[in-house]
Amino acid sequence: MDLHLLAALFAGAVTGTATGLSTRYVLHRCSGLTAPGCPAALGVAGAGLGLFAAGGVLAARWLPLLAVLCWLVVAGTSTDLAHRRLPNVLTLPALPVVLVALVPAGGTAVLRAGAGALLLAGAYAVVHLVAPVAMGAGDVKLAGPVGAAVTAPGWGGLPVTALLAMLVSGLVAVLALLAGRARWGSRLPHGPVLLGAALTALLPVVTGTVTCSGATTTG
Repeated sequence: MDLHLLAALFAGAVTGTATGLSTRYVLHRCSGLTAPGCPAALGVAGAGLGLFAAGGVLAARWLPLLAVLCWLVVAGTSTDLAHRRLPNVLTLPALPVVLVALVPAGGTAVLRAGAGALLLAGAYAVVHLVAPVAMGAGDVKLAGPVGAAVTAPGWGGLPVTALLAMLVSGLVAVLALLAGRARWGSRLPHGPVLLGAALTALLPVVTGTVTCSGATTTG
């Protein structure tokens, strides 16, 4: 591995770890929640993003978006699994942070992201109103930044994320019932599933592995 890649790996790891420490502090200070493993996980994610960017796998204009989504995936998954909560201090700032991270990608991506946020958050809000046990208010707030992130490169990311999250949530619920870890009507954490689906849908698009309708990933 050459010096350029090593420097990118180190810088990404340091930045990710520092972000994880800051996130853990803010969550504890503002919500009284812990975020187990957040600094270490974000350190690994940062190192990976550094290598992606330095190796030319990831276009520079998508790096801020992917970094923000990785932060949200780690912090949201950690708090939802540990506390069954997605606190406002995490979900409410996430949408504006995602939109700011999209500025290097251009105005079209920002506008499409705003529309995607409204569509996914609106769909989740309907489910929450109809079946609040199945969909918590925190999940609705999380759907906004997730919808923005996956829609920014192209419209295809939105249905892929929604369908994948629905399928995996159903599978997790069935397995939890069969294993005796949940009862019918129990509320299971949905945030990690939604965030994982978003990362799965976004990563191949921004790295150029696949394309989707309306994608603008070149350059």
